[in-house]
Amino acid sequence: MNSPGRFQRLFRFQPVLWTAVYVLVWLAATADWLWFRALRALFETMAGLAGGVSWLGWLERSLDWLATSSLLHWLVFLPAVGVAGAWVAWSRLPGSERRVRHYGITTGAYVVIWQFTVFATYELGWDVVNTQLARLGTVILFLVGLLWVVWGVERASQYFERMVPPDENVDLGSQLRALLLMLVLVPPLVLFWGRRRQYPLRYFALGLLPLALSHMLLVPCWIDVATGLSRWSIDIGAGQKLYPVGDYLDWFSRWWVYIIPLIWLVVPPLTWWAWHWDRRLCVLSDAQRGLAPGTGTGWWHNDFNAPHYNWSPLDQNAWYYGRRSQKLNQSVTALVSYSFSFTAVFLLFGQIGGCSEIYEMPAGGGEQQQIAQLVKVQKVIKRKYVINPFSAILFQVPPIDDIKLQLTELTHHAYKVGYGEGQGAGYAGGTQRGKVRFIRLEYSGGDWDQDFGVGADLNMLIEYNVRTQQKVHNKTESRTVGQLKNFPVGRSPPMVYLTGQKSISLSKNEIGILREYVLEKHGMIFGDNGGSGHFHNQFLSMMRRVLPTIDPVPVPLDDVIHRIPYQIPFLPYVAPHGGQVALGWKVDGRWVCYYHPGDIGDAWADGHAGVKPEIYEYCYQLGTNVINYAHAEYSKWLEARKQKK
Repeated sequence: MNSPGRFQRLFRFQPVLWTAVYVLVWLAATADWLWFRALRALFETMAGLAGGVSWLGWLERSLDWLATSSLLHWLVFLPAVGVAGAWVAWSRLPGSERRVRHYGITTGAYVVIWQFTVFATYELGWDVVNTQLARLGTVILFLVGLLWVVWGVERASQYFERMVPPDENVDLGSQLRALLLMLVLVPPLVLFWGRRRQYPLRYFALGLLPLALSHMLLVPCWIDVATGLSRWSIDIGAGQKLYPVGDYLDWFSRWWVYIIPLIWLVVPPLTWWAWHWDRRLCVLSDAQRGLAPGTGTGWWHNDFNAPHYNWSPLDQNAWYYGRRSQKLNQSVTALVSYSFSFTAVFLLFGQIGGCSEIYEMPAGGGEQQQIAQLVKVQKVIKRKYVINPFSAILFQVPPIDDIKLQLTELTHHAYKVGYGEGQGAGYAGGTQRGKVRFIRLEYSGGDWDQDFGVGADLNMLIEYNVRTQQKVHNKTESRTVGQLKNFPVGRSPPMVYLTGQKSISLSKNEIGILREYVLEKHGMIFGDNGGSGHFHNQFLSMMRRVLPTIDPVPVPLDDVIHRIPYQIPFLPYVAPHGGQVALGWKVDGRWVCYYHPGDIGDAWADGHAGVKPEIYEYCYQLGTNVINYAHAEYSKWLEARKQKK
């Protein structure tokens, strides 16, 4: 009988083969959904090309719909759950080894099912459920991984006990303490100190790797996000502050600096080769002089005369586990190493793609017009009294046709608030799951969280939903200035809100991020003086650093930002901490920053700071105008970019 050919063998193992291919597709779809979003950009580009041909309008609409939906992701993730369940059912066979295989397949299936539940709840807009599932699933994944680590270490330890006899452990004593001290304080000194030690290359590598790892860890943005070190400043007098960490990270944000870690990681292998070549030449020279190996006094004889250590972390007899409680030390080391590795990988995966997150506007359309204010005249006829003229009680008889005119002002939504030609109130370039969000900027030096959350921001967000009928997020948010860099171009917040009444301290790196946000990402800063003249000066100083060539100008009442969708007759404020006129910074005909000098956020808060209903009503209207202006301008910019493509 002929042996099975290539195609027969391929057919025999096709379940495994096709599952492996499907796993690659699933990984690519997951990476696209979490980080890269290349499919959306591809469909947007194809729609732009189709839009240039008149008879391909149907194709342009279809591609636009695919760009704003997640149909392809659903088509990948939903069948993956069935495939995972089928493999779990197949793996439930008796036998000890097959039981381990069953647990391994079940672990993989858990990852697939967990990812699908997180994806589905995100697409359905169940934000609370989505957050809880993500957190709970991460904890379960950590515990499952820990169980596998414990099992693997135990199996490896049993193998070494059976196959490898224990070595005599050597206490490094003062040498190890000196090495660790130099690694912490001055890594380069290890290079010179290790030249005369046993295994010189070992110390050379230990001296170089901390330098490489330090650069690799300082470059990613999640270090600053987790610690906020870039906002730490030193007062150097004359009102000036120095931001050492922020400036250092800003220097490392340049693309060419990423070459430095690569250079450091290449140097140790090259040094190994050079050292090994030099050592061989020295040994050959000794052999030519008739010297036996290990009998000389040169540094290259250290390896011949040195005791050999067991370095395997899977063997509990390794020298660094000590002579006592070796099993316990190995278990603790495995736990710490796994915890650190899991955290590092989790943070790294969370920041792939430039630490990206996206902002999506609600899909729809609308007109840039004022909301019509209709006046309804209603006749109210007062009650008439029949008077006895001969009564002893005198009455002032009202006129027979005494009529009171009651004027009722009604808001008539004659059109949709937004921009574009889509269905429902919203914006062109938005998505079906998109929502208007209210994001406040965090900064150091002051009280950025004044009236934050339910107190004021959420009230404004709710009022915006009532007045425009657009979908809004169910809670307000805050981001640091550094986190604005996480949003990609075309998916950034159209507006961020900055308020307070104390100082504003921003590093050079944060100033650059704000400049990039308003100029390249087409964002807008909504500044609000929370209660002091000092904050007024601080805000103007900050904007001078962000836009050094642009001067602030008063925003006239007949400007579009004061007319659409509400006509603002005067600037409403709680108290004129910074004056009675709104200031703005305009670039290319667009307001990139709107500054309110009179604590408008306090009027949004519960209790409205005690101002009259007319004032806080106008404050809500002004807030609606600013939010709508930022989103409408952002929508126009997206449409222009789409046409260029």
